[in-house]
Amino acid sequence: MPNLNVVTWNSTGETVAGATALHEVINYLVGTGWQPHVIAIQEANSGSGGNIYAMLAGLGGAYNQPPVHATEGGSGGRGYLLITHNSVVGQGTFARTDLGTDWVLQQWIKASLSLPAQKIAADELAQMRMPAGAALAFQGRNVPFLTWHAPRGPGPILSSATLKGGANPDSYLFLQNSGVYLALAGPGVNNLAIIAADLNITVDQINASTGIPALPEVLDSWTGVSDNLDHIIGHPQAGQPVPAFQNSGNFLSVGTHRILVSTVVW
Repeated sequence: MPNLNVVTWNSTGETVAGATALHEVINYLVGTGWQPHVIAIQEANSGSGGNIYAMLAGLGGAYNQPPVHATEGGSGGRGYLLITHNSVVGQGTFARTDLGTDWVLQQWIKASLSLPAQKIAADELAQMRMPAGAALAFQGRNVPFLTWHAPRGPGPILSSATLKGGANPDSYLFLQNSGVYLALAGPGVNNLAIIAADLNITVDQINASTGIPALPEVLDSWTGVSDNLDHIIGHPQAGQPVPAFQNSGNFLSVGTHRILVSTVVW
């Protein structure tokens, strides 16, 4: 039974204080026998080499590879960082996932939206913050992984709709109809998909009805732990057990987001 320890944090930049706070949390967790296996940072710097990057790169020991960087895109100029424990395979696959070039999503847009709306969608995707993903493996199980600093709304496609927490519903409409989402929650051989992210939605919005006909649910059948807008959630493939989330909690830190941790068990 795999027990994957996940840490996620929207750092709102890479300051010395932020790097120090995260390092203290990691040291505390390791000191209690809880070794982080996956650490994902949202709103890191736009390039590698910031304070949090340098701190993670200096962990050494069980993290003998430097963190991997991916850009968010959009107008914010931020990025993502991912570092994994040596027992996790696939860190090198971590990269920005551009929904604007996702073939499955492009086919859905052509089939489902009018020509004017297709142009609007293309323009929105060109300016939208994108997720980043990795094809991880842990203890013999495949773990497709996604992190995201989800865009805030509203958006031009579902212009009259809002989501609890402020997320742009268009961004979730695009995600749900993409090949990226099929790889996470569609039929296949993967054992468990995990999202660790600032999703800009509250926990009661994840599986609740949105009231939006084109987007009935945001992340239907996903389950996990949350701290305001930050989440560690999982989605099992067919025939796999629903994951449990143990040793969960959050840590006060600098900035507006707490550091969220959980053990995903499946």
